[in-house]
Amino acid sequence: MGDPAMDPRLVAASQQDATRRSMSCTGTMLSHVSRRLVFTGVVSATLASAAFVTVAFDCPVAAVADENLLGLPQPLDPAKPGAVMLHGGGRISNDTFEKFIELAGGREARIVFVPSAGYRVDSYEDEAAFLAAVGYRYSSWAALPAKGKVRDFRFLYTDNPADSQKPEFTRALEQATGVWFSGGFQSRLNERYVGAPNTQTRFQRELRAVVERGGIVGGTSAGMAAMPQVMTLWEDRVMVTSPASAVAAHGLGLLTKAIVEQHFDARGGRLERFTGLLRDNSQLDKLADRRGAGEQMIGLAVEEHTALIAKQDQLDVVGERRAHVFFKGQASKTLSWHELEAGDVARLKREVPERRQAEFQLVFDVGTPPSDAAAAK
Repeated sequence: MGDPAMDPRLVAASQQDATRRSMSCTGTMLSHVSRRLVFTGVVSATLASAAFVTVAFDCPVAAVADENLLGLPQPLDPAKPGAVMLHGGGRISNDTFEKFIELAGGREARIVFVPSAGYRVDSYEDEAAFLAAVGYRYSSWAALPAKGKVRDFRFLYTDNPADSQKPEFTRALEQATGVWFSGGFQSRLNERYVGAPNTQTRFQRELRAVVERGGIVGGTSAGMAAMPQVMTLWEDRVMVTSPASAVAAHGLGLLTKAIVEQHFDARGGRLERFTGLLRDNSQLDKLADRRGAGEQMIGLAVEEHTALIAKQDQLDVVGERRAHVFFKGQASKTLSWHELEAGDVARLKREVPERRQAEFQLVFDVGTPPSDAAAAK
């Protein structure tokens, strides 16, 4: 993916002796533990946590003062921004489950659960049998009101795409403070709830409104895959031994400046299909229907049993493993890869240095040099 010397500029200032891992995608993966890395460039995005990380890339960005870098819905009340939870698949840990309920309003939460990616009504004898199946499978969710954990819980489902435009179908979303999408096949979510190219269904508009009101929308596995405006439906290979490539389409549209990848640590081909799509500016521009959209795209990948919570420009990791953030470099020829562990809180930030010409430096304040750190692993 380009020469290492062309990688995006990175600044990491260590705080409280925290360790931040950062990897550059070239032809092969290079890994190191970074304490302080100094570069300069034109436009930068910052990851700030226990360690502050600034990544800059030479590409034009149309800056909007009040617009977040992930393209999340803007809050009606700036003091109460909503959130999107991206769960990488597998078991949902107790702290992740409880965090979703908390962000949805706790005891006052009104939860809507969409099982459509994994369950179809027409696969059962009748609707009662369908509800019995999903109620059993997601019993921990369905039991929330009885346990006094939330005010209201209900399933929302359909096999008919026309329902996504009907007020009587989307009414449950109007009062929802939290919406969750199950795993399954993300293509089913695309078929049922996503509008024609570059249009939004009533369902999508009401979903965005949940976040605008300060609520949370989340999903696991296929449910996570469908969150962005540009989603991966499935992967394709020329031959069994060929690299995987993403077959992309329109998603629910909750993230308009990011693409995502789930099961990042558990399934083969995820890195290649994800980074291949992230670097494909032409396809990203077309699917987003915005010239230059691809240059601004950020990549978010999440491992299993882990969730990444995006709230405005803040990223929180909960669960058991790691989340990954990818920034694009000059002409999308390079990527910088940053790893966040469970418990990390990071912030994205845009900076505009005075000079366009990049100056490269690599400075370590404390800790083990990269080569030794890699060997120590």
